[in-house]
Amino acid sequence: MPVKEIDSAYFYEERRRLARGVERFDRVKFAMRALDILRPRGLDIAVYENRFEVRVEKGRRFAAGPEKHWAMVGIPPHASREHIAVALAELVGLASVPYVIDLLVACDDLQLPGDEALRLGAP
Repeated sequence: MPVKEIDSAYFYEERRRLARGVERFDRVKFAMRALDILRPRGLDIAVYENRFEVRVEKGRRFAAGPEKHWAMVGIPPHASREHIAVALAELVGLASVPYVIDLLVACDDLQLPGDEALRLGAP
């Protein structure tokens, strides 16, 4: 996974070329639902439609304190659920947690009362 370092204390950018997914679904809505489950602390995330690749940009919010960060995630119209889930789990540092990718991929199909059982982050 190619990562471009630009003053590592402030910002990094990652781009991924993906195989084209054929499934039709709202990718931005899927990403927002996955982020609702992941509930990252101290990280403000903007999700937007991108044209060619999954793109992750992350930096520090210096005015807000040392633990606050921002991120922007660009999602192309051909990204698969798995690629989106992996990118988001890596962004929040949960990609190594067992079954988290499977949970995120299935999150559109899971409907629990209040979805409280699906929350992975802190309250």
